[in-house]
Amino acid sequence: MESEKVLTFADQVRAIPGGEHFDVCYSCGTCVSKCMIQQKLEPEYNPRRLLRMVNMDMREEAFDSPTTWLCSACDLCYPACPQEIHISGVIGAVKQLAVEAGYKSPLETVVVDESLCSGCGICVMTCPYEAPRLIEKEVNGVMDRFSEVDEEKCMGCGMCVAACPIGAIARPGVSNAEVASQIKIKKHKGLPTLAVFVCDWSLRVDEDLDILESYPDNVRVIHIPCSGRIDPQMALMGLRSGIDGVMVCGCAPDECHFKRGNYVSTCKISLLDRMLGQMDLADGRVRFVQIGTQDRGRIRHEVDAMLSSLQEEVA
Repeated sequence: MESEKVLTFADQVRAIPGGEHFDVCYSCGTCVSKCMIQQKLEPEYNPRRLLRMVNMDMREEAFDSPTTWLCSACDLCYPACPQEIHISGVIGAVKQLAVEAGYKSPLETVVVDESLCSGCGICVMTCPYEAPRLIEKEVNGVMDRFSEVDEEKCMGCGMCVAACPIGAIARPGVSNAEVASQIKIKKHKGLPTLAVFVCDWSLRVDEDLDILESYPDNVRVIHIPCSGRIDPQMALMGLRSGIDGVMVCGCAPDECHFKRGNYVSTCKISLLDRMLGQMDLADGRVRFVQIGTQDRGRIRHEVDAMLSSLQEEVA
């Protein structure tokens, strides 16, 4: 009787939807040049090196590689790939095999407080990665519904944290309380105060971050993992505390690191702006700015323009 063929690591990756075209890659490195993870988060991030590990049957090394866990499937690399490979699909296939082998994601993920969760499912609809799901279990003899988060799918973007209407979801470092504690700016006579919520991925070069940090302390910079993390309540909290203006800086359309965070934030800020208009509050006190890959240096013009506009209001 002929023995059953043992599948190689490469065979297993090919068998998963998204991983079938990995060996078309000829290691040109274009995907690496388009990706910000290597620059901003992890120097060892390298998709072509991961694909090489798959070809060489280096299973444990691939599962341990940060590349397996850090790809957010933004697909910014896909239009540039000369072989038209969805690199995120290949990496996703390797990640699936890693999870099946018992490996755990190293990312900071969100946590649900079941004592607060109402099981409304808003987080399920918001998440780009299908990490939350609704489950039912018995509590004090009664069946109840809660949100449960798959830690191996969660990328820590924080969109669900902002979407939850009762604050039942949190992520270390960007919980509602931690973000709110930063919305405090000392008033300066004759100078407008501005809170700038900046997505960690929207400013592509260190020089742009240096520009933001160079402003005097009437401008408060608050770093968030994604513009989709912004809750309109945060902007209202800032305005209510006496801050003259709030700017949210996110990625340009089709360039969001977390797939659709900029779309979510656009909708929320637009609704907030409309609400402020109905309340006859000053126009332009809340602004959403989308910074594209080629927009180096633009953040200075945006902040200066808003400060100038606010200056007219406080003068």
